[in-house]
Amino acid sequence: MKLTVLVPALAGLLWAGSALANVQLEVTPPYVVQLIDGASMSPKLLDKSNSFPLEAGDHQLVVAFEGNYSSRSDTKFVTAEPLVINFTAEDNQRLTLDYKKPRNEAEAQQFIKTQQVVLKDKVSGQPVKSEQFVLPKVEGFQLTRDYQQELIAMGKAFNQPTTVAVSTAAVMAAASAPVQVAPSKALSNPEALTQLQSWYNKADAETRKAFQIWVIQQQ
Repeated sequence: MKLTVLVPALAGLLWAGSALANVQLEVTPPYVVQLIDGASMSPKLLDKSNSFPLEAGDHQLVVAFEGNYSSRSDTKFVTAEPLVINFTAEDNQRLTLDYKKPRNEAEAQQFIKTQQVVLKDKVSGQPVKSEQFVLPKVEGFQLTRDYQQELIAMGKAFNQPTTVAVSTAAVMAAASAPVQVAPSKALSNPEALTQLQSWYNKADAETRKAFQIWVIQQQ
């Protein structure tokens, strides 16, 4: 069982049909768009555009706070875990992120503790209902991160694959239960199975969950 992952290179093709879109999404620094509907929005050096055309309907936006508060004598960058925003766009809306923009490093450090952001329609001046959450922190050094795969593993990706959603639910239900397998004459290596059961039963819930997802994906 394999999952089909949208290749970032296809993002340009996805947004090329902007003539058909009737909704505009605007995101300005220090927030940077990472994903829209599961597609990577890798910034281009020569493209300073921060406006994205959308169709009316359901969408998922992933943005990252990347504040630069450096001076000539001091380098100061403030970053935060990506913010995920699920929302439904309506015809002819001009959407933007409304928040109190930090003016310095101290304000930025305070802001990223909660990342209080409101999705707002510039046309009506009214907030747009949205569901928001911050991606969990990944421990250790990370040169790059695949946010879409992280969302899929959490069961919260845009157009979440049904297979992953079902398997995740099954994993959560069984994560804390020890494994017991009846003996079978078909087993070619019963000692290995016994050892595997022992390791599994000693593992914590998160390790069991990760292992079960891996097993299901191999089928």
